[in-house]
Amino acid sequence: MIRHWAALVLGIMVSAACGRANTRNAGAQAAQEADTPKTIEAVLAAHNDSLMAVPGVLATAIGRCKGAPCIRILVSRVTDDVQRRVPRQLEGFPVQVDVSGPIVPR
Repeated sequence: MIRHWAALVLGIMVSAACGRANTRNAGAQAAQEADTPKTIEAVLAAHNDSLMAVPGVLATAIGRCKGAPCIRILVSRVTDDVQRRVPRQLEGFPVQVDVSGPIVPR
């Protein structure tokens, strides 16, 4: 009976120690990821749903603006919602709004 209790206590101690180590490792990994800048693809993927939710936004894309990578937002027309809800930059990348007019299948 004492062996079972000893094994149980030892198991709990090992589990707790592993949990603390995993928490430290996760914290270190999160700090390292915070130091690593996101790619423009990752930034667009993270914000695509909220951009597409803006009325009048038809599509999002990655393009070039003044020779540098940028996020392009295609709209049917520039509205107050578009001006208010589409930021000028996302996580350091410039955002450009392009008026494409309505997009229809051919």
